[in-house]
Order: sequence, then structure tokens, then C-alpha cells
Amino acid sequence: MPLPRPQPMALPVSDLTLDMGPKLDMERYVPAFLNSIANKLSSGASRLYFKHFGIGVVEWRIIVHLVAEPWCTAARICQLIGMDKAAVSRSYALMEDRGLIQFRPAEPRGREAALTVAGRDLHDRILVMALERERRLLADLSPREVDTLINLLGRLQARIPHVNAYDPTPEEIGLPAGAGGPAKAS
Repeated sequence: MPLPRPQPMALPVSDLTLDMGPKLDMERYVPAFLNSIANKLSSGASRLYFKHFGIGVVEWRIIVHLVAEPWCTAARICQLIGMDKAAVSRSYALMEDRGLIQFRPAEPRGREAALTVAGRDLHDRILVMALERERRLLADLSPREVDTLINLLGRLQARIPHVNAYDPTPEEIGLPAGAGGPAKAS
């Protein structure tokens, strides 16, 4: 007969605290701020584009890049938009089924995509909506502020490889020397 599982002990309310030390100021923590803006813009665009055209924001991003760089591999699209290959592959399949893209073989074992005439027509129709959304987003900024914003965002984007290269030592994150990350399952 199996032993009964121990039940977790509930902590008395007096042992709980709402102030448990340092915390992020979510109104000033730039990565969270940028992420929130990007997520809200993406979900709004996705809803709008799906409602009117039956595609989401991932397909739109791919279309935009295929206009700028026709005959592009999925790996290159992933590099350009920062998405994983599985999401791009799913979008490629949907877009191919809808007749929006076509493929040709690419070296060494891949394939490259380009927009069809229907894909380019879809791009041109969505572009009107995308530019209006951008206009509404930036409406409270002067042309000079828009230029400054674009400059600052470009500089932040250029720092991403440096940020993503950061890997603190165990001591820097309060672990004993020689301690690694979570144990890996074998």
C-alpha cells in the first residue's frame, strides 16, 4: 500500500510579506516596457490582419521581408525577424497553400521563397493598414522625436548580441563557486 503524500504546510499570513526585497520598476524596466509594447502591437495587428485577410502578424512579417529580399531561405527569415524556424515553416506552409509564395531549390539542401503576384497584392493592401497603425502610434511625436526614437531603437537593437552574450558566474547570482545551473535530466 502506497504511503500518503505529505501535504504542504500553509504558511500563517503573518509569515507572508508583500515586500520581499528588490523588485523591478515595471514602468522603467526597458526590456519589459518594450516587450509589452511589442506584444500589444503584434496582437492588435494579428487580429486586424486575420479579420480582413486571413493571415497573422507572423505571415505579415515574412511578406514584408520577402518584398525587401526575394528568394530568401527560412533560415534567413528567422535571422531577420528573430523567430524560430518552426513558426516560420508553419507560416510558409500556410502561405504556400494560399498561393502567396512560391519556392525554388537553394544550395546546399534548402529552398528559397518569393512572393507570388497574389502575395505582392496582399502586401500592398495590408501595407495601407500597417502604415496607418504606425501613424496612429507616432501621432503625438514630432518628426524630430520620431527620428530620435528610430535612432535610439536602432542603437538598442545593435546591443542585443552583447546583451544576449551575458552569462553571469555562479557567484554573481548568489550561488556557491562551482555551482552550475539547474541539473540536467539524463
